[in-house]
Amino acid sequence: MRAELASIRSVQQESWVTQQRATQIRAVVQDVLADSATRESFRTDGAQCGYDHGAFIRSSDGCWTFKIGIMDQTRFVFNSASNQVGDDNTWGMETHRINITFSGTLVDPSISWMLLGAYNSQPDRFITVPNELRPLYAWVRKDFGNGLTGTVGLQNVPWDIESEFFGSSRITAGEYSIFNYRFGAGKETGISARYQCDDWRVIAGTFSQLNETTDSWDSTSNLSYAVAMRAEAKLGADWSQLEWQSSLPNSTPGAVFGFGTVWSSGRAQNPESPPTPSAQGFTTDVRATLSGTTLIAQFALMRDPAGLPQLAWASGVNMQGSTFLTDNFQVFGEGSWMDCADVPWITQCGVNFYFSKREVKLTTRVIVPFGSGEINGTRKLAGGLGLADSGNNASLIVQLQLSF
Repeated sequence: MRAELASIRSVQQESWVTQQRATQIRAVVQDVLADSATRESFRTDGAQCGYDHGAFIRSSDGCWTFKIGIMDQTRFVFNSASNQVGDDNTWGMETHRINITFSGTLVDPSISWMLLGAYNSQPDRFITVPNELRPLYAWVRKDFGNGLTGTVGLQNVPWDIESEFFGSSRITAGEYSIFNYRFGAGKETGISARYQCDDWRVIAGTFSQLNETTDSWDSTSNLSYAVAMRAEAKLGADWSQLEWQSSLPNSTPGAVFGFGTVWSSGRAQNPESPPTPSAQGFTTDVRATLSGTTLIAQFALMRDPAGLPQLAWASGVNMQGSTFLTDNFQVFGEGSWMDCADVPWITQCGVNFYFSKREVKLTTRVIVPFGSGEINGTRKLAGGLGLADSGNNASLIVQLQLSF
């Protein structure tokens, strides 16, 4: 009996020690967790950060998000320009464009915002001041549900095909099309509403003078107001697939039929033509996306488009196509015509090499105008086709685009 009692006492003592240690360990762990909770820096409970085509920080409920992305376009240009003083041939390298994009949501996931600052080495139709970081987009958007959204701020004017694309990073040629340089309505401060369902969408809004992104309003440089509208109907492919100008191999076939119209007032306050279109007219287009192939046809009738020698109505057509020969190698071509212009026809063709999905793109293209006048018709604000400012210019451009 004494032996059994000693054995029981020994077992009970070991169990008591084990329980005491376990209690002490739990207390230490709880103290460490409590202390770590007081030492959190930028992350709240459940917050997330990471990379998804840009670095982001997101709260656990998704109400507050912040994302930053950068696009850089560096290019080499060889330009052959006839009838110029000095050398006919010029060449050089330049950082053509840098876009820094900030975006996210505010207060509620249905309220989104975007601010994009753009640096251009040369002025173009959308950034008129070179060598400075200028706002290209600055808007706040509210999703009201059931396909209805409203946007306030600096945004794309709903007009042609390219008004549906974000900046120039998703354009096949690595640059706005020649047709968009001539007949585009650009970006402007205003208010717009969009309704989108499975098969069609429409966006309309009112804006200040088109292509005049000035800091203030005055009667000598701004039209009173402008209204614009674009409607699209589609077959096949989802809207998300159509956010790019060209379809990837093995993508779902589809077609989009578009119509746009724009009207601006205040001509009595602006007897002279502004440097960009006074924008009255309409455009219609069709875009067909096959498995890796995209075909585009456009027509526009506009009063005072960019580059017209005199105030008048002008019409134009554009034919454009691109196709992937392999998963990462794409060829494209475009021909743009405008009546009443010194250089009625301008064509371009080239190739794209894609790396790291679409985040790295190397574009090589050749641009050739047909006509005896100066190419200033399209690039009187410089920028688009090469380094020279005038003459019948043909350009070879090699451009590397990085998006991250």
